[in-house]
Amino acid sequence: MALRFNRRIRIAPGISLNLSKSGIGASIGPRGAKINVSSRGVYSNVGLPGTGLAYREKHNKRSGRSPHPRAPSPGQALEQQLKTGDSAAVRVRVQEDGEVVITDDSGQPYDETELRVLRKYAGEGIRDMLQQACDRLNADLSALATVHLNTLAPRDKPVFRGQAFPKTEPQRKTPLQPTLWSRIWPPARRRLEAQNERWTEQYARAFSEWEEAARDFNEQERQRRELETELVLTNLDAMANVLEEHLGEIPWPRETSVSFDLGDDASTIAIDIELPEENDFPDVEYNLAAKQAKVSVKKIAASRRRMLYRDYAHGVAMRVLGEIFHRLPTVQVALVSAYAPTLDAGTGQPTESYLYSVVVTKPQWREINFKALVNIEPSASLERFQLRRKMTKTGVFKPIEPFDVEALEN
Repeated sequence: MALRFNRRIRIAPGISLNLSKSGIGASIGPRGAKINVSSRGVYSNVGLPGTGLAYREKHNKRSGRSPHPRAPSPGQALEQQLKTGDSAAVRVRVQEDGEVVITDDSGQPYDETELRVLRKYAGEGIRDMLQQACDRLNADLSALATVHLNTLAPRDKPVFRGQAFPKTEPQRKTPLQPTLWSRIWPPARRRLEAQNERWTEQYARAFSEWEEAARDFNEQERQRRELETELVLTNLDAMANVLEEHLGEIPWPRETSVSFDLGDDASTIAIDIELPEENDFPDVEYNLAAKQAKVSVKKIAASRRRMLYRDYAHGVAMRVLGEIFHRLPTVQVALVSAYAPTLDAGTGQPTESYLYSVVVTKPQWREINFKALVNIEPSASLERFQLRRKMTKTGVFKPIEPFDVEALEN
């Protein structure tokens, strides 16, 4: 007789990869009592649910065997565990250099014999997890190239989208009903009444706090409605607040700063965009090997990296223009100029190098098919407007002199 401990290994919060002879399933250990029959004999198992502890006894022991058999290797023990129907899970991680690390729940790496067993019984499952890891590591590349996909269409009238108060109303607990004992024994009755009174007081406090929070939230929503549907049409400060709030909500894949200046008549706006440097963009890509649980790290070609920067630089302009013509109905002309920080070749001092400058009118902006943004190339889209830009076909920018605000009046 012996006690054994079944490990349950988690891959990530809410995700686990369970290994058994029959395949991959949920990470649950044996519960209760059961009997396993195999070519190695008949075993009975009694488990303690929730603890991972189990008691195991072999009933049909064969005679003539050594009372002290040699302990199996870690790989043999793991394979034996899987063959008997027990489950195991692994944590799979891909490091920045592409190294694949497979560990147990405590972060202890499996040895080579155990890894061979894991590949044998769950090779495809591990590959699936590695592909997901590669996708997460490469997600940055996709986000940088598709920042324009959430560009909003223009509108002439403000539309307010209210939000519901997120907190649920507290619920009153059902009072305890008197029992026969509490009716005939005063101390029991007093305890019951005291408990019901405490619950009543707790509910009253919780409801009062919830009601006050709901009033504050609704007042904020009322003010936001007034700001975004009335004041935004006439008040320059309100227009600036609305645009600043919504631009600030955009999850830019790279740090991107936007500054703007509204015209005196609320029909024009000038925007400056500070773009990240090209060196801030990823220079490697992660790929899963064709038939192995291995990840390769591939250097991104300089030409592709420049194209990625080109798409992001112009995609940011489209996203900002979309917010302007969508949030500020009175704006009819927008000037967008984008620059990147650089060093002056003559002095070595930090300076700003403008990459493009574009003037867009609202009627021109309407010509874009906002339902087919996936088919639009941002750099080509801006060419439809009054554009200043010196860029080669391979995405190399040369400094330009941006438009003056007088261009908004032409």
